[in-house]
Amino acid sequence: MHGLRPALVFLLAIGAAASPLRAQDPRDDRWQIALETGEYIWDIRLVRLTGDSLVFRRADSVGAVSVRRIGELRLIRKTEFRVGTDGGGALPALMGADDEIYSFAPLDYAARIRAVQQILLAHPPKP
Repeated sequence: MHGLRPALVFLLAIGAAASPLRAQDPRDDRWQIALETGEYIWDIRLVRLTGDSLVFRRADSVGAVSVRRIGELRLIRKTEFRVGTDGGGALPALMGADDEIYSFAPLDYAARIRAVQQILLAHPPKP
C-alpha cells in the first residue's frame, strides 16, 4: 500500500508538469470519466467526493459514480490554436495533448480515494 503513494505522487506531478502554466477558470474545466467497464461519462464538472462516490454535474443534472468503478479521470483542457503561430498545429489539440490524465487502474481502493481528494484540491470545483 505504501508503494502506491510514490506512484500516485508521480502521477499527479506528471499531470501538473504537463499542464500549461496559464491561468484557467475552473468553471471551464470539463472532465471525462472512463469506467473500468469501458463506458464513458462525458462533459462533466467535478463537484465533490461523498463517501466513496465522486459527484459530478452535467448540464442541469447531477450524478455520482463509485470510485471503485473509475478507470481513468481526464481533464479536458481548452485549447487555443492560432493560425500562423508555432504551436505545433491543430492535430495535437484534437488528440488531447493538453489533457491531464489520471489513471486509477494501478491503485487500490484507499489510493483511489486519496487520488480523488488530491485532484479536487488541485482543481477545486466552483459553485
